[in-house]
Amino acid sequence: MDMRYLEFCLTDPLFYDSPREIADAAARDYLADLTVPAGWTASRKGTWTFLRPPAASLPAQGWKVHASATLDNARDVLREVWDYCVPRGVTFKFLASPVDLLLRNSKYADRAGSGKFVAIYPQDVDQLGTILRELGAVLDGSKGPYVLSDIRWGSGPLYVRYGGFAERFCRSDNGELVLAIATPDGRLVPDQRRASFTPPSWVDIPEVVATSIEARTNQGAATRFPFRIVRSLHFSNGGGVYLAVDSRSGREVVLKEAPPYAGLDQDGTDAVQRLLRERDFLKKLANTGVVPELYEHLVCWEHHFLVEEYIEGRSVGREMVERIPLIRAGTDDGHVREYAAWALGVLDKVSRCVRVMHDNGIAFGDLHPHNILLRPDGGVRFIDLEMASYLTDEERPALGAPGYVAPDGRAGGDADRYALACLRLSMFLPLTTLFPLDRDKAAMLADSVVRRFGLPESYATEIIETTRDRGGAGPRKRSRAAELAADVDAGTPDWPVLCRSMRDGILASATPTRTDRLFPGDIAQFSHTGIGMAYGAAGVLHALAAAGFGRFPEYEDWLLNSVRQGRCDGQVGFYTGLHGVAYVLSGLGRDDDALAVLDRAMLAPRDALPASLFAGLAGVGLNLLHFALRTGDSSLLDQAVDLGTELAGRLGLPLAPAATTGTQRAGLLHGPSGAALLFVRLFEATDDQRFLDLAEAALRRDLDRCVEVGDGSLQLDEGWRAMPYVETGSVGVGLVLRELLRHRERPDLATALSRIRRAAEAELVICSGLFNGRAGLITFLTAAGGDDAALNRHLRRLAWHIVSYQDHVAFPGDQLMRLSMDLATGSAGVLLAVRGALDHNGPMLPFLTPPESRVSRQPRRIATS
Repeated sequence: MDMRYLEFCLTDPLFYDSPREIADAAARDYLADLTVPAGWTASRKGTWTFLRPPAASLPAQGWKVHASATLDNARDVLREVWDYCVPRGVTFKFLASPVDLLLRNSKYADRAGSGKFVAIYPQDVDQLGTILRELGAVLDGSKGPYVLSDIRWGSGPLYVRYGGFAERFCRSDNGELVLAIATPDGRLVPDQRRASFTPPSWVDIPEVVATSIEARTNQGAATRFPFRIVRSLHFSNGGGVYLAVDSRSGREVVLKEAPPYAGLDQDGTDAVQRLLRERDFLKKLANTGVVPELYEHLVCWEHHFLVEEYIEGRSVGREMVERIPLIRAGTDDGHVREYAAWALGVLDKVSRCVRVMHDNGIAFGDLHPHNILLRPDGGVRFIDLEMASYLTDEERPALGAPGYVAPDGRAGGDADRYALACLRLSMFLPLTTLFPLDRDKAAMLADSVVRRFGLPESYATEIIETTRDRGGAGPRKRSRAAELAADVDAGTPDWPVLCRSMRDGILASATPTRTDRLFPGDIAQFSHTGIGMAYGAAGVLHALAAAGFGRFPEYEDWLLNSVRQGRCDGQVGFYTGLHGVAYVLSGLGRDDDALAVLDRAMLAPRDALPASLFAGLAGVGLNLLHFALRTGDSSLLDQAVDLGTELAGRLGLPLAPAATTGTQRAGLLHGPSGAALLFVRLFEATDDQRFLDLAEAALRRDLDRCVEVGDGSLQLDEGWRAMPYVETGSVGVGLVLRELLRHRERPDLATALSRIRRAAEAELVICSGLFNGRAGLITFLTAAGGDDAALNRHLRRLAWHIVSYQDHVAFPGDQLMRLSMDLATGSAGVLLAVRGALDHNGPMLPFLTPPESRVSRQPRRIATS
């Protein structure tokens, strides 16, 4: 699970939204309590409020000071920093509100940013020392979480690190644009923000910082820590879990770490409080055989540690992923029966362990597959009891695994029984995260499990009864969306009606009064804007038009006004910004507006763009070629050819081997296959065989990153998993490979394409979206042609993902915790894929349908407005 999504679930129960949209009087900005002095400038950027003195001038980089704070003392700490910095003309910034501070220090926040509440920017090393000594004395004794990226000054809440003051950017090893600092020779390199103090090797350490480093080192040497860390098992902002050896006994143990004031839950409870809760419940469950034995609780370096029994084994979650047969192509009934027998045996053992806990008066509180260990002897143990409670407690835990937490607020033993019912379903179909979005979903999925795995009807009945919403008003009519889903599941779909329902759901979600987004979608809306092709309004309007539902002038005007007001400035890539907007406007017949947006996009310097189709040169080149074909302007073709040549040079094609690309990303949207698509289309426009050579070289580079998995399919290796999807997997590579093979016979590449097709045939797909889900596999199989059995199965299995929104058909976004309407992850992308499948050679992703004409070499003046 991508923990970034959790904070975007705090605002709205149906859609991902910025946590800063939370309307709560207690969350008022910290600046509301303060008066900005005359001549000073206060400005807001993201989660930060900046305070700058008159005519402020700072170096581009240097040593900065961070102050940490708790939710309780943050206003006092800020007041002290304010009263110190303002009279001295020192620039500083601070988190804007208590909500931002809570999120910064929450359990699943980025560890590299943990603890930072205020950032102070000294003019030089001398002022750094003065600030540390003087402000450090003022704040001494104030509490706050440890800033992991910094070195601590004294025993108070001040920390120091070297980094950028001004926003400068460079490319990381994988081609992404990241914040930068300059080396002594002026070369920009990434400004590394790690969860440990790691100053650049070429930076001189000031004496005041060296003193702090020495003090920390001496403190560590003086603190007896009787354990040798073997490896880390898990990290979060709430601490680490380690396999270690106790030097006193030689025994292997598990260490659970909890830093004070960090790892907050929604109620503000920190990691230490939860660790002490776990300690107490482990004591009460000692010798029951259902949890690890507790050996010791100790405090070192202000952090708390539990020393627990090391239990050899693997989590149920990991075993499920490796065993469940529906994720592989070619699954037969024998595999299905074998898996069902294993899963039922595990569930029986888990149920017995839950009964043991309840017999001892204790509720687990966080039952899910990754908190259950399977021992080599077949036994089961529960781990991670920080959410445990007494059965009589009525307070619901503030943390819990999505898909296993009852949405109706039940607690104690009832919450465990709900989680166990979800486990009974998710062991077969891990889609229980959909339950809070649609009350009808549990019944449908439970019935599907019974049919697909040959289980008794009573199995579904128990799941349905246990997960039934207790907060509702009693029995109600099944939603129209649920009826349509049932028809799809039964193989009797009314596709035109279902597509119209998807359209109506998308339109019902529109929020034209908002300026940051028009249609709700993925969390990337809040980093890539809610305007672009992948996650914003442009992609939704494109999908609606391509699916035959026409135009929506009011929403087109919203899109164009957003561009004119600069809300998309800084985002120019095809799927992220202006180039995609121009493409969509041209497809809607707004040619003058489209060309005006294209002109605006072309003002961005090329060297600021990555190589990718998603946000970089490959997408820009394809879009220029599109406009060249649409307008007949050969100068746009010339620019596309120049971009193709530049892209080949940047990627080291065709001669450089894949190893020279370092950690460069792979695949259609972020890797060489996106460049290959541009090269194929340039060949079609120019007849220049050089571009086919480049396309083949680029595709072979991505194919070198693909691996054969157990079912014989070819999937793209991401380093820790192999994936089949459009954005990050082999299917995206296959879409371009198919285009190359239209022009050039290569038996080995044709074989690779057939094995990629097999990767698209697996029955169980967690997400429904176009970029990384079932809709993308539907798009590939539609393009690949051949046997329709796998395509029809995917269309039928869309029923598993359908949820109701205002009685219309809708689909969940990535991570399944909220609905999405965007092209990349939500309903718009599913609509495009389904329409393409129904029309056979119907609408697809842009540029994947071969153009029908070439560009005349006669230049034509383009009208602009």
